Amino acid sequence: EKYSGNPVVPRGPAGSPDAHRAQFYGSIIRVGNKYRMWYCAASDASERNSHSVSYRPAYAESKDGIHWTKPELGLVEFNGSRKNNLLSFSPKPNFELTEPLYSAVLYEPSDPNPSRRYKMSLYGRFYNASDSANKNLKSTIYPYFSEDGLHWKLALPKPQGETFNEQEDPLSVRHIFEIGGLYKFNGLYYVSGQELWDDIAMPNGEKAGRMMVTHWSSDFVHWSHDHAISFMRYGYRSLKNDLNEAHEPAAIWNRNNVLLGTYGLWQGAKETKNRRMPLGFLISNDGIHFREPQPDFAILEPGPTGAWDQHGLIHGQGFENIGDKTYIYYGAWDLSNGGDPPGAIGLATLRRDGFGYLSVWRDGEAMLTTEPMSFPQGISRMRLNADGLSKDAVIRVELLRPNGDLVPGRTSAVTNPSLDTLVKWNTGTSKIPGGSYRLRLHYEDANRQTIRF
Repeated sequence: EKYSGNPVVPRGPAGSPDAHRAQFYGSIIRVGNKYRMWYCAASDASERNSHSVSYRPAYAESKDGIHWTKPELGLVEFNGSRKNNLLSFSPKPNFELTEPLYSAVLYEPSDPNPSRRYKMSLYGRFYNASDSANKNLKSTIYPYFSEDGLHWKLALPKPQGETFNEQEDPLSVRHIFEIGGLYKFNGLYYVSGQELWDDIAMPNGEKAGRMMVTHWSSDFVHWSHDHAISFMRYGYRSLKNDLNEAHEPAAIWNRNNVLLGTYGLWQGAKETKNRRMPLGFLISNDGIHFREPQPDFAILEPGPTGAWDQHGLIHGQGFENIGDKTYIYYGAWDLSNGGDPPGAIGLATLRRDGFGYLSVWRDGEAMLTTEPMSFPQGISRMRLNADGLSKDAVIRVELLRPNGDLVPGRTSAVTNPSLDTLVKWNTGTSKIPGGSYRLRLHYEDANRQTIRF
């Protein structure tokens, strides 16, 4: 459900850094009692250069995730004033040459080096103004560190001056790598994004359009030169035969044992006016290979003609559980407009952790069994996130050994619909003995069709 007060971060007034676009190619992180947002500001038409509107990384903050302010940071001069919300970079990107479109941020308060507790992958797209036929030479990312999330320093040596030039490429990406997300999983840092021909190809060697790839690093400084192809749209054929690609997959929400992601579900068309882009939904259990629970399912649709988010949406890493809701932030990009239409940042909500559910498919017995899971001795309990339960719609839970044998005294009938209903076993305890176990859930009684687990 889209928030009725959208957009929650509108464009700024004329002359401000985000007068043209407040673009959500960025991140939202809760730090203490504050929600911090890093996003892309695009200035108004007077700041246009030969290739695009000027893009600059900017900052906003909120106490509730709904009402956002753009503090005057006083760090960077813009239009003759430091009264703006722009971030400081050292060395700074050359805004006449690059477009720093995406600022993906991680916060690691446990990092022993305070100056590295905030980490940013800043996306940059290089242009060659003298090459009118092929202005987009390459795009890559630059890793930055920060102690406060506002002052950023490059994580790599910079021997050639104060600003970047088109010959410098810290990641050694050959042509184009456009970032979609940044995350840490199983001890490694990953950047996800898109590459296309001739950096990637179809299995048969044909030219490929945009596909999801990941690069990785152990220290956030030195990044892999090779990549993994992580996701390709279901049924995608080739750059020649298919207009439906995956746009900048994927913005990632790390839930410790699973990664959830959104991406642009590009609905191509030969005529620009007919193009649309909802947000799709991805899952990964290893940090590298991603899949759709349901192919081409749109988790969020763009608005109709005339709406502020008409025709196309873009994603960023903005996922938060607030109260009984999951907040998902998104941006607007009208694909039916061949130019660079104005944009802002909106909010959508769903039932907390309600991305998907398992329900009864057809009449007859309905049950599911998990893979073995490890439980520490004496401290583990099980809570269910389920809806539609009642005395006539029951989930019966069984604790099984890895071989499928039932653990004596460990069954429970759950009838309370809740985000976190505690499972109490028939012996009166809620604890799970230490060890490795499976769970088996049975959907039972007359109204079992209503159960959503």
